[in-house]
Amino acid sequence: MEIIFQSLGWIGAFGLLSAYYLNSSKRLSADTATYQWINMICATMLAINAFHIGSIPFLIINVFWAIVAVMSLVKLSKIKTVL
Repeated sequence: MEIIFQSLGWIGAFGLLSAYYLNSSKRLSADTATYQWINMICATMLAINAFHIGSIPFLIINVFWAIVAVMSLVKLSKIKTVL
């Protein structure tokens, strides 16, 4: 079971850093659903890992990060509905 939690942490970290790199290199815009889905999924993976290892500050950061991504996805879906 430990390998699952560690894998979630590593994959989540790689995903968040990859999304940040793609955004910084102008290959993926922050106002796209793809970027926000990556953020939400990877932050959730990291939050699970943080909960498992008992790191409350890391858990709070990643839960916040996932909530911001969900809010952005909701906003994006409302914009698409209007258009």
